[in-house]
Amino acid sequence: YALVERLLTLARLDAGADHYRPAQVDVIDVALSCADLIRPLARAKGLELRLNVPDPITTQTHPNKLREILTNLLHNAVEYNKPNGSIDLSVERVNGHVRLEVPDTGIGIKPEAHGRLFERFFRADPSRHADTPHAGLGLSIVKSYVDLMGGAIKVESSDAGTTFTVELPYVEA
Repeated sequence: YALVERLLTLARLDAGADHYRPAQVDVIDVALSCADLIRPLARAKGLELRLNVPDPITTQTHPNKLREILTNLLHNAVEYNKPNGSIDLSVERVNGHVRLEVPDTGIGIKPEAHGRLFERFFRADPSRHADTPHAGLGLSIVKSYVDLMGGAIKVESSDAGTTFTVELPYVEA
């Protein structure tokens, strides 16, 4: 069911039928709710999920797309982490943008895979996760939403972990 839903999301994006409808959003509330959703998965794997959300941030953005971006990034940080690792979620306002950062202590992503991470069905190391239901669509959806929202996403990775950074336009609410 989840795979079909993700494929339909991508089809709507491709057809231009998934519109960006910004509304006033408390970004910190969205971040907290996403962390609350993912925290039980993190605990079950012995991972610590920490939040760094120092200031209130309210902006005009699409709440459901923002929620999907954060949930996907946090879920990946859980799935590809090392035992007893950690995940941080930072949200801040920087130079006219809302910056969302998700560093983890995971297995890392090989440099040669960085250019393909956001491609549909791409999995950096499919042999390591043959027993999981992942289809390689989450980051493609994240990238499509970030683009639709006028933002940018980047990834930095080593064998000590991976950091995804999303910057979305800050619009006075």
